[in-house]
Parts: sequence; C-alpha cells; structure tokens
Amino acid sequence: MTTDGRVLRRRPDDRRAEIVETARRVFLERGYVETGVTELAAAGEVSRSSIYRYFPAGRPDLFLAVAEDLLGELHDRLRYAAGVPFSPARRMEQLLAALFAFFQESPEAYRFLFRDVWAAREEAIAESAMVSRAPLVAEIAGIVAETGGDADELTTTSAGILGFALANVELTLTGQAEAQVAWEVTCRFATSQIPAPPG
Repeated sequence: MTTDGRVLRRRPDDRRAEIVETARRVFLERGYVETGVTELAAAGEVSRSSIYRYFPAGRPDLFLAVAEDLLGELHDRLRYAAGVPFSPARRMEQLLAALFAFFQESPEAYRFLFRDVWAAREEAIAESAMVSRAPLVAEIAGIVAETGGDADELTTTSAGILGFALANVELTLTGQAEAQVAWEVTCRFATSQIPAPPG
C-alpha cells in the first residue's frame, strides 16, 4: 500500500518470481513431498488462487520452476569451471570440483533435485528430472569431445561420468565418504574416460 492509501500492485513477472523464491525456500527447508500448496501460499503471503494463476498444475509446476532455477545455477558454475584454459583432464577436475562444492554448500538442493523427484512419484516431474540432466551432461561432453570420438560414445561416457559423480556426491552428503576422497576418486574415473589426443 502507498502512503496515500492506494494499493500497490506488483507486476505479474515479479509476483511469479516471488512465488518461485518462496517455493524454493520452503521446498529446500521442508522437502517437496511434505509441502502442500496451502503451506506455500501461507509462506509467501499469497492466496492459493494466485499460485494456481501462475502455476496451473500447482506443486508439480512449482517443482519444475525451482528445479530450473537450481539447475541453472549449477550449470553456470560448471560452465565457468569448464572454461578454464587448461588441459581437458584439468578442466574436468575443475568441473567436478564445482559440482561437489555446489552440493556441499546446499545439500538440500541435492535432496530436492535427486531424491524428492522420485519420492513424489509424479510422472511429470520424473520425466523432467531426466531431461534436466542434459545441460550437465553437455558440459562434461564438451570436455570429452575435445579429444574426438564417436557421438554415441561421447553421450554415454558423459552421462556415465555425471552419474558416477552424483553417486559420490550422495556418499559424501550421507557421511559414507569423505568429500576430498570422493572427489579425487571421481576425478580419476572421469579423466580415465577422456581419450588421449591423437598422436
């Protein structure tokens, strides 16, 4: 409300962004499965109808919006790390360091992106989870591709490296492995998958 009593209306893009930010905070604090639209509306001080206006499917649409934000941040970090002017093996180590660091800083993001998606048992978000890995695989593939190789092998190798890395991230987050050791093992595995440059 303004000082003269008029109601100040937010722009739709701003309102949508506020709802996504609230959903991100609440989902990361409480978990996706444990949080309903009513709780999200209360946390964001908006009506349920406002949420459905911007996100017609409700929680699944909000899951996708929050996942897009988190994965965008992770992708930016990986892209930056992969852009260092080093050898492919050294760049791979930097990329994996960025991946591990992202989830060490926000273990809730790992839970949200890679556990909640399956616990929810919602087909729309499960399909999205598989698609959302594509930019991460592409960053790894960009490094592996520098040494040449078949396109199918490149895709499967890069997806395998990401899967191996995420499995080791989870081991660190659950206290089953020390982060430095898990990162080093992941780097050894990943760099062993990078073919030597043609001689």
